Order: sequence, then C-alpha cells, then structure tokens
Amino acid sequence: MYFRRASVIIAVALLLPLAATADRTETLNQPLECMKDYNFKRFMVAAWCFHNYLGTDYGPAYAKAVEAAGFNVALETGLMVPHYEKTSVKVMVSTMITDTLVERDVWGIKRNHPAEKRMSVADAFKKYGKSPAVMGFHVGSKYGHRMPSNLAAAVKETNALKAGLVPWIAHCTDLNAHAAAGSPIVSIETFKRTKWAGFGCANKGWKHDKRKDYCNYMEWGRRTANARNMAFVPMIPCMRESKGYRKEKVGYRHGDSEIRFQVLSAIAYGAQGVMYFAYSSNRECWHAQPSDGAYAGKTPGKPGPNFKVTRDVNTMVTQVIGPRVLGCRSIGVYQSHPTDSKHPKAHKARHSLNAGEGKLIEKLDHTAMAGVLVHEADFKSGKNTPAYVMLVDMRTDVREAEERSETLKPRELKLTFGPMVKAVEVIGAPGEKNRVFDREVKVSLRGGDGRLLKLTMATETE
Repeated sequence: MYFRRASVIIAVALLLPLAATADRTETLNQPLECMKDYNFKRFMVAAWCFHNYLGTDYGPAYAKAVEAAGFNVALETGLMVPHYEKTSVKVMVSTMITDTLVERDVWGIKRNHPAEKRMSVADAFKKYGKSPAVMGFHVGSKYGHRMPSNLAAAVKETNALKAGLVPWIAHCTDLNAHAAAGSPIVSIETFKRTKWAGFGCANKGWKHDKRKDYCNYMEWGRRTANARNMAFVPMIPCMRESKGYRKEKVGYRHGDSEIRFQVLSAIAYGAQGVMYFAYSSNRECWHAQPSDGAYAGKTPGKPGPNFKVTRDVNTMVTQVIGPRVLGCRSIGVYQSHPTDSKHPKAHKARHSLNAGEGKLIEKLDHTAMAGVLVHEADFKSGKNTPAYVMLVDMRTDVREAEERSETLKPRELKLTFGPMVKAVEVIGAPGEKNRVFDREVKVSLRGGDGRLLKLTMATETE
C-alpha cells in the first residue's frame, strides 16, 4: 500500500545541553548480548584522556571538565579514579603507563609529574577494581596488525575476574584475535586508515577520497562486529596537534562539522559507542591553557573552540540517540554523492547501498548517508526488520577550524522511503520536539549533523 507524500520541514536550532523532552521517552534498550556480562549498560561516549600527571591538586577540576563535555567514560590512569568517583563519568583504567616519574608524558611533552608503573590486570583490579567508578581496563595498546599472546592473556584474565569489567584493546587491527581472546568490543582507529597527513595534522581538511577511506574502515568494523558477535566502538580523531608534533609544522583542530560527522556516522555503521582520540581537557581546543604554562593553574582554562560542539553532540548521543540504538545492529548504509562537473567521481565507500525503487530508501539527497539499524533479536533471526535509520549530512569543511565558525549553511536534506514504510518519526535533538512524517522526509541539517529516524513498517494486511 502506498501512502500520501507530505513535506514537513524541521527547523533545527543550535544544540543545547538540555534533557530530552518528555513526549519522546522510550524504554531504554538492553545492550548487545556480547555485553550482557559487563556492568556498563549504556552507549559509550568515551574520552581518551591520560590525565595521569595531574595529581590531587589538578585532578578534580579536570574530571569535572570531562563530565561537562558530555562524556560518560574516560580512559585514565588509576591516579584519577578518586576524582571521577565524584562525577557521573566512569573510568577505564589504563595499565599502560611505564614510568614512575615520567620525563616526558604520553604526548612527548616534558612534564615531570608522577605516574603509575605498568600494572598487571590482577594488580589493577586489586588497587582500583572495587571502585564504583571503574568500568573496565585498558589492557593493551600500539600492537599493530598482530596481537601478542600477553595481550590476549590480559583480556582473558579480565574476563576471568567475573567482575563485569570491560577489557579494552587499542591500536590493534588483528580483529580476529580480538574475538578469539574474548574481547567484547571491536575497536578500530579510523585515523590510521585516513592517514594523519590526509585530513588531520596537515590541515588539509576532509577530502572526498579520505572520507571514502574513513567509511570503508567503518564498514570493516561494522561487518566484523556483526559476524563475530561483538560491539563496534571505533576510535575517532578529534585532537589538536600542537606545532612541531609528529613533524607537522602547523597547528590544527577539527572543525565542528568534522566532529559531528565522525560521531554520528559511527552510529550509522552500528557503533555502540565512540572513543575520542585524544580528548584531554588541558588542550587548547577544549580548554585554554593557563597563561603561565600547562597545568600551572588548578582548574582548566576557559572553554576552547571545540568544547561546545563536543558537548552538544555528546549530549544528543547520550540522552537521545544512544538509549534508542543500544542493542541494535547496522545491516547496511545508504550513501549518495553528487556526480556533477565539480565532483566527477562518486567517492562512494565499498559495500554502500544505493537508493532506488522497491528499496527501503528510494531517494536520498546527495552527500548524505543513512544507516539501517535493526534490533539484535531481529538480526539474529534473519528477520532484519528496520527499527531506525541514522541520517547524516556528510558535508564537512576544514575551514571551520581556521575561522572558528560554521562555514557550511544548513540545508534541507530530503529522503523518500519505500512503500514498506508506513510512518517516520524524526527524533529531535535535546530541546526539539519529535515530528512524524509519512514516506517523504525533509530535515534541515548543518554540515556533519544528523538525526535518528524511527520507522513504523506497514503490515502485510494493509
């Protein structure tokens, strides 16, 4: 049965850190089955921090700054655990610090602050595992394409504690070994695929081919997580490189559209969380440094240019989108790209779906993606009834970082669903009301922004 097409424009205001409106409350979904034995039961929005050198004088203020940015997990050393106990943020304790007194910190900057020795899982659990703020352990990092036996053993040892603590592996692309070791999470680094010089440190912005590589990598994570019964939690680049770091001679921060796009597109690919690499509230893009030097003051400086967009997108994900997509699998991502003279190549990621007659999505405006999400029970049964579509505007512009303002004007993004869809509810951002449409939807979005669409499917009797 076909339905009358109607056009309604949703005006999207600036995101505000407000609670979701009461008229769109839904039952909190349960996590994926692979996460059922772990204590953390929310969509993970994590900050890779390493405030290991802050101590008691600085720690409380920086823990509160991470909370203010909308994160619900922070990857930190154990020294910061007591400070996070006074916030809503949970801690993934790293066992990777190697020196008792660091000459240079994890970013290669001379500090001379105390740090932990590298700990075994047993030692980490004994020292920090009983804290209500601890949700897991970062057990290994920087292992490349092969996972060594001691890292696999650390994952198994964490699971053997039966304490509900999540084992986290970073910088290891041996995804089959992740599964074999019993890791519940697939964590890939999208910035490794797109190359640092491609869009990050070299200040060249998102090019079409780099965005395609990014999406290809996300597709790899989506497929691996689905095939291996794991949760997909990618690491996305969000860091400002200071001058001279990694031999790049420019400073850089990501523009607002780049940060929004990476977080929201991850959800289109079925992510059950994201890890910002590397969010540290002492960096200029989130909080200004005290005038007399790094860590000279006991509180972070004024919010920097990336703080607001980070807080806003994190708030939308943790309060609005995350509770709904928790426990969902992505069964594919529609993409549409311009083919005019300015864009002679499609630049479309591998395995992306094409809109067309008789498909779930018949029409999709250019430079947009729409990830199809189904509840895990439907995925396992093979029924694959679409529950949600994560719609994302793929436009990004590096000039936002240089000009410290939005350079991409909001646009009206259109998509048309097939006749198997009866109604579409666009889930508003915090402070917005939901809107209900039939098969044709129009949404006003900024660059990199997105909205979650809840689908009501037509029954066979209609």
